[in-house]
Amino acid sequence: MVKKDIGGWRMCVDFTDLNKPCPKDCYPLPRIDALIDSAMGYEILCFLDAFKGYHQIGMSEEDQEKTAFYTDQGVYCYTTMPFGLKNAGATYQRLINRLFRNQLGRNVEAYVDDILVKSQATSTFLSDVKEVFGVLRDSRMKLNPKKCVFGVISGKFLGFLVSHRGIEANPDKVRAIQDMSPPRNIREVQRLNGRLAALNRFLSQSAEKALPFFKVLKKTDQFAWTEECQAAFDQLKQYLHHLPTIASPRPEEKLFLYLSAADEAVSAMLIRDEGTQVPVYYVSRALRGPETRYTQVEKLVLGLVHAARRLKPYFLAHPISVRTDQPIRQILVRPEASGRLTKWAIELGEYDLSYEPRTAIKAQALADFLAELTFTEGPESTSALAEVSTPSLWTLYVDGSSNGDGSGAGLLLEGPQGEVCSYALRFGFPATNNEVEYEALIAGLQLARRLGAQQIHVRSDSQLVVRQVLGEYEAKEKTMQRYLSKVHQLIAYFESFEIQRIPRSQNKRADALSRLASTSFSDLNKTVLVEVLDEPGYVEEVACPVHSEDTWMTPFILFLGQGALPEDRAEARRIQRKAAQYALRDGELYKRSYLDPWLRCVTPEAGRHVLHEIHEGLCGAHVGHRMLAKKTMLLGYFWPSLRQDSQDLILGCPSCQVHAPEHHLPSNFMVPITSPWPFEQWGTDIIGPFPRAVGGYTFLVTAVDYFTNWVEAEPLRTITGLTIQKFFWKCIICRFGIPQVIISDNGRQFTENPFKVWCTNLGIKQHFTSVGHLQANGQAENFNRTLLHGLKTRLHRVGSSWVEELPSVLWSYRTTPRSAMQETPFSLTYGAEAVIPAEILTPSPRLAAYAAEVNDEERQLDLDLIEE
Repeated sequence: MVKKDIGGWRMCVDFTDLNKPCPKDCYPLPRIDALIDSAMGYEILCFLDAFKGYHQIGMSEEDQEKTAFYTDQGVYCYTTMPFGLKNAGATYQRLINRLFRNQLGRNVEAYVDDILVKSQATSTFLSDVKEVFGVLRDSRMKLNPKKCVFGVISGKFLGFLVSHRGIEANPDKVRAIQDMSPPRNIREVQRLNGRLAALNRFLSQSAEKALPFFKVLKKTDQFAWTEECQAAFDQLKQYLHHLPTIASPRPEEKLFLYLSAADEAVSAMLIRDEGTQVPVYYVSRALRGPETRYTQVEKLVLGLVHAARRLKPYFLAHPISVRTDQPIRQILVRPEASGRLTKWAIELGEYDLSYEPRTAIKAQALADFLAELTFTEGPESTSALAEVSTPSLWTLYVDGSSNGDGSGAGLLLEGPQGEVCSYALRFGFPATNNEVEYEALIAGLQLARRLGAQQIHVRSDSQLVVRQVLGEYEAKEKTMQRYLSKVHQLIAYFESFEIQRIPRSQNKRADALSRLASTSFSDLNKTVLVEVLDEPGYVEEVACPVHSEDTWMTPFILFLGQGALPEDRAEARRIQRKAAQYALRDGELYKRSYLDPWLRCVTPEAGRHVLHEIHEGLCGAHVGHRMLAKKTMLLGYFWPSLRQDSQDLILGCPSCQVHAPEHHLPSNFMVPITSPWPFEQWGTDIIGPFPRAVGGYTFLVTAVDYFTNWVEAEPLRTITGLTIQKFFWKCIICRFGIPQVIISDNGRQFTENPFKVWCTNLGIKQHFTSVGHLQANGQAENFNRTLLHGLKTRLHRVGSSWVEELPSVLWSYRTTPRSAMQETPFSLTYGAEAVIPAEILTPSPRLAAYAAEVNDEERQLDLDLIEE
């Protein structure tokens, strides 16, 4: 028998042997933090407690004897559900959720037998209570009047004190620590740490405050309460007199995170900032073993990772901005310094995180938290920072200004040796504030490039520009997209690039230059030099080649058209010998080809434009130089330096040089794959997780046909059997018919229902690759590598979302000849090559020969002659 706090006794029976064979009821209990957050901000509260809660649920007759127990007066069993059963809590929570299913979250919160009735205003209080009592009466559930409280503005709920103004620590739990005498043994230290754990949400840097107590617990063989422990104990009691009132966040509200790192502990503080900074949650963690030897920046990243794990519901439901003056974002973007940073960067990639410098402190709780943030810099603690700040770093301050008199930009470029370049621009075209901010950034990057800067740190006070360049904001307007694309093209020329938003007060010199440039010229002093730009910075410079009258084609055109030969006898013999390979049609020179009937001859300048469009245009694939030359000839173009120009383009492409695949294994003979007809056999796989894109897409499902090499791919939010089934129905079956075989790995999405039953019903056979031999699905694995390479190369300079670039990469793959077949998947599927943008810029032979007015007549003639 156990005595209750409010009087009375509770009988407890040991059901250990009964609980062991019982299956676990996995019905989830509510998250206490979520219930406490939902209870804050209401005017009137009622706290209800069920009378002997578990005993209000009856036991089935066949199970009653299983609860039997014996006493000195006989053997008894329970007719109602007793305390101590394995699934008692889950059963009671299921009952509560079913009874109050229409009220939970609206005016009721419940955790097992603790029920909270909340009312937004006094006028709705009686109707809320009446609604709850109606449910209790219909279900015949009884309340304990001794533990019920009605119509109060604050009260204790699940160990917290909730009210309209916020969430406070339970005074009883605070008093329990304050009334403690210094521990005299290990057990009392454990009791102290347990009581501290109940207040962790309110304790700033609790792990650091409790470090002396943790050290005592490590020495289990002997107990020693040192002066350090007593000092920490006294400071803790003093701190408990001033615990902060914390708040709960609103749905989808942006929250801010501050980090702290000490020698042996890391801490984090989550706050709301709506003019007034209010803490939401404190988390802290003691460092173990090798973690104490991490650099200071690594400790801060570890603190961020711990906060993300501990506060995962908040990180998933809210955008989080990390306020820090340390280069955490740069470290995570370039995590090659250590393997753990790579792992942490991947783990943090699923959250909506942004980084910004610290702002003014407007709350005492935040001031106390940051006051304890100390850095003991040494050779080890600054190693990570040394990787970010190098002696050759250039700093660029940019700002734009637009008003009724005009628009302008100011640039301030600081060199690694302290030299400063001031630059003012005036725009001779209308531009908005956001556009002039982009113009300033583009002009600054061009200036830094001309001066030979390799590593640059840009500082701007435009939140839109900074967030769009970092990929945190999406550029929706076409003008903004063109500006953003131009910026990413310029970024590719630098070894390292970083952009940071700073307050306007720290950008005064660039701001003054921009205002000066936007002023009317009549108001300017004549000694001020301002450059005037007549067109936007995103407009590409078009180089118009000036051709001489004679090109490499001229001797062939003269010989085939007029019979004229050069005076040089050797050159004349060469023209006569090669002329058999060429033909003249409507003044255009064509060359015979082994790949196609005729190739249109173009100048090297026009050919390089074609190469550039094929390589980096809308359907650009960033393939190798040999495949690039072959694709150009398949489209019907030729000039003598085609192969060399292709090789030069690849060597000068930054994306190809950065993301070129490395081949570690020697090449081997291709294994022939037999498939009786197109779209009979498909290989499929799932790639991911990718960085979260707009729409919440993080995964990619792919499928490749074994006969034509035609590919399909679709981004996914979740990878379940149902989403895979929808993909195959929409993209495969509805377009190409029901396949005979689908080859995949052993992922649950493919091996379990509903996809397995769906395939069986349609008569589709599933073949699975072994875990240790993924090459059995080689077509899909090869396409995955090509797809990832294509996305990397396109995102390297464009800077848009991978979801937006996916259609272009697929189009490029479908229109590029495959090495195994020497044909494009598009031609094998549709019987003809696709028309790509390069053929529009410089008409290919088929477009040059196409005449719409006679096309119908020619097709009718073909039908008349078809019998021959």
